Amino acid sequence: MTSIQELPRLISASVGTSGSARNVRADVETIQRLFNLIALKSDKPLSVDGICGPLLVQRIIDYQLNRLHVAKPDGVIDPAGRTFNSLVEDARIANTVPQANVVTAKVQQISVPAPAPIQPLSDKRQLVTTATCDGGVTLTEADFQNAATHLGGAVSINIIKAFAAVESGGLSGFGPAKMPIIAYERHIFHKYTQRKYDKSHPYLSAPYLAKADQQWRANNKDQATAWRTLSDAFNLDQKAALMSASYGMFQIMGFNFAACGYKSVFDFVSAMKLNAGQQLLAFVAFCRKNPALFKAMKNKDYAGMARNYNGSDYGDYDRRIQKAFEALEKKSSRA
Repeated sequence: MTSIQELPRLISASVGTSGSARNVRADVETIQRLFNLIALKSDKPLSVDGICGPLLVQRIIDYQLNRLHVAKPDGVIDPAGRTFNSLVEDARIANTVPQANVVTAKVQQISVPAPAPIQPLSDKRQLVTTATCDGGVTLTEADFQNAATHLGGAVSINIIKAFAAVESGGLSGFGPAKMPIIAYERHIFHKYTQRKYDKSHPYLSAPYLAKADQQWRANNKDQATAWRTLSDAFNLDQKAALMSASYGMFQIMGFNFAACGYKSVFDFVSAMKLNAGQQLLAFVAFCRKNPALFKAMKNKDYAGMARNYNGSDYGDYDRRIQKAFEALEKKSSRA
């Protein structure tokens, strides 16, 4: 039987009602396995065949109606949507309780209101003050393999891992407070606020001087300081502040929210705060939207990767990506 640890924490496209969902075979298989993990003894197991048939659609509708209390279920599971996030969490809980108590835990879980982690917040300040991580702070081998699949199988898994290794150490996209790892960039805030705060708040807003200059190091000396810095900027301009930081395992800048598939930077940051799977999903979407970056990754063009991911002033980023990749390849050959 498949365990939650063996499943990817993301899907590439919607699954469910025909005509409303794309139903990519690998994504359908993931959803089928997740439903089997939370199935009661009386439930008929779903065939894991990658085909979205009437039984799966009905299972999605029942879940939305009875678990999420959706008034008009659409029978569709979106990649970063409420149904998918709740389903993954329910499967995680069912998979971690003792086997004798699995059925009881599932029944109890059905009656608990589902979280809505990417729903609009009544107080947007929670984005910079409150941790909403669901516990998924690391990625599995299956997650990376799934990401490579969604990039058409043209990019080496170890190239993806190398980006994670260089950007965040490759172990987690979260700090000790269960908030995403961030870095605040005052020259970006300067850009998106049209220099409005350069004189009054020079530590938050200033033209670009040099990579990781003295003020940058002061603003980002540790994660608690980085989040306080972002919070100070947020008090001046919420949207500009969130666009001026990089987030998570792959350190994607907030201003790239649309390229990552989000309608707003607020939705993007909410997703980055949720788990490492959402951070990987954003990275995959960003790579697919950037043909030059994708080509460089495919061809192992390290300078091209560095330039298209970190800008022209990329320092030794190309050498670090290459070093991380070669170390991962060496490790893989020994396994």
